[in-house]
Amino acid sequence: MEESDKFEFKFIKTNKIKLPSLLERLLDRSIFRNSPGTRAELSAYFASKNSDFIYSVCGPLGTSLLFPNKVLAWTFKTQKSDNQSYQLAYRKNQLNKSAGFFCLTPSAENYFNQFAPSRFIPWCVDMELFDGKTDIHEEYPKPFFLATGKTERDYDTLVKSAYNVSAEIRIIAPNCQKPSQLPHNVNWIDSSIDPPDKAIDYPTLRKWYSQCIAVCISLTGNSEDTSGYTNMLEAMAMRKPVLMTKSGCLHIDPENGGFGELIQPQDFNGWSVSMKKILNNREQSILWGERGRKFAESHFTLNRFNDNFLSALNGIIATHCTK
Repeated sequence: MEESDKFEFKFIKTNKIKLPSLLERLLDRSIFRNSPGTRAELSAYFASKNSDFIYSVCGPLGTSLLFPNKVLAWTFKTQKSDNQSYQLAYRKNQLNKSAGFFCLTPSAENYFNQFAPSRFIPWCVDMELFDGKTDIHEEYPKPFFLATGKTERDYDTLVKSAYNVSAEIRIIAPNCQKPSQLPHNVNWIDSSIDPPDKAIDYPTLRKWYSQCIAVCISLTGNSEDTSGYTNMLEAMAMRKPVLMTKSGCLHIDPENGGFGELIQPQDFNGWSVSMKKILNNREQSILWGERGRKFAESHFTLNRFNDNFLSALNGIIATHCTK
């Protein structure tokens, strides 16, 4: 994030907050559930005494009532919470005390705008990070599909579809999401360990992205969720077709963008058909991949994101200061 000539950023340090681990876990799972966490909440509270605004990249804060009209928070979905819930961060009286929201989706902007000024800012992907020495279309002896991620994923459906597809499907996910039986053409890489990149190092992951024939993002179909967003942008940056469950509240999808296909939730036959389409038409898959990359270059660059963010930040602060 770039520095502005109108304000100064200071990082909030959480390591000064010392709590018994059992107490911290209890608070994280109850009062501060779906917030940045107990230590972040307490650190923000103490920092608010010497700050005009608190910028939270992990969502609304449950302690915002203690320092009203200071929290500028990112919101990724309309995670509504009733007043009987222990999720303090999403109670309406908490949200009403926020200074503003930066929203990943238009639906989040519409919802949070009732509480404080909100701005929709599409996500971004660092294209240079994916433009390494590895050939983006490096051939692999046998074509394979790549699937990775853990949030809101539906690997049962994807694995079921594999019985009707001849190609290998490589899935990088925690074992708690692993179906009880896997066909011979599914290669499961357990990412349960912490940190997950111990399961597969970045160079290998990038190489698999470059070698795969398409990226599969199999989701549960939660209409309020943004899961798969980053996964999709990574595939677009790597010029790979995207096969994705029709899900979530994102403002783009691979089908409308011309760089892949949408599959209905729990439709294993739909997955089989889409993967066979990729396998049987290599020219089509390359065309989809190139379209995805051009779309990302036009709409999801870091420069565009920074410009949009700083514009929104200045606008929200100006609105707040004129009240």
